[in-house]
Amino acid sequence: MLFSKKDLQKLIIPLMFEQLLAVSVGMVDTLMVSQAGEAAISGVALVDNINRLIIQVMAALATCSQFVGKGKEEGAKKSGAQLETVLLVFSVCMTLLSLIGTRGLLHAVFGNVSEDVMDSAVLYFTVTSLSFPFLGIYNAGAAIFRSIGNSKISMQIRLLMNVINIVGNAIFVFGFHWAVFGVALATLLSRIVAGIVITLLVCGKTNPIRIDKWSELKPDGSIIKKILAIGIPSGVENGMFQIGKLAVTSMVATFGTASIAA
Repeated sequence: MLFSKKDLQKLIIPLMFEQLLAVSVGMVDTLMVSQAGEAAISGVALVDNINRLIIQVMAALATCSQFVGKGKEEGAKKSGAQLETVLLVFSVCMTLLSLIGTRGLLHAVFGNVSEDVMDSAVLYFTVTSLSFPFLGIYNAGAAIFRSIGNSKISMQIRLLMNVINIVGNAIFVFGFHWAVFGVALATLLSRIVAGIVITLLVCGKTNPIRIDKWSELKPDGSIIKKILAIGIPSGVENGMFQIGKLAVTSMVATFGTASIAA
């Protein structure tokens, strides 16, 4: 038997808590920015749906545990490095796409919402999109540790991310009164820290499938194809619900600012 009941509990319980922490980031941002009015709430809430879609796809792409499951530690080491490459490239592309066509993308998804809502959404989306590469690195590192049966590390880093986000929100929103920019900046800083911390741990000597050299990140087509063969269908599956939510939200957006905020 590959994993005992105790092993599965050690893997699944922290993972469940981590996922709870993951979905709470947007909720905390919306809660903190609520004092800035309906337009601010609406802008953050609209963009949070797009961010969650991208996050779900990233999480689905993070698949390398099959190599460890087959007992191929060397293969797991190579796949871990390639996973970092895949998610870094994907997340950078998402950032560039978001920055280049921010307003056009939001108009395409949500239609002609009021100008103050659109301004809030553009600001929040622009700043949070800068965090995608760090979030990609975090997801890759989390997947590497899960593949060796250690989901506790990724849960602890996710907890650190949430604490930084909450403290940052409190300082930037209530202290500096930066409203939408404040919650976006707190989210960005929390993800930067999480990405850096998990990268240091992935490269650490205690990690059996650590990444030792930059050359290991050089794209390897055969391994990337195996990762994508699992990651793409999983990403589509994970993203379908969020796409449905986006469709519903885009309809609600036509009802006005109060309806979006609600």
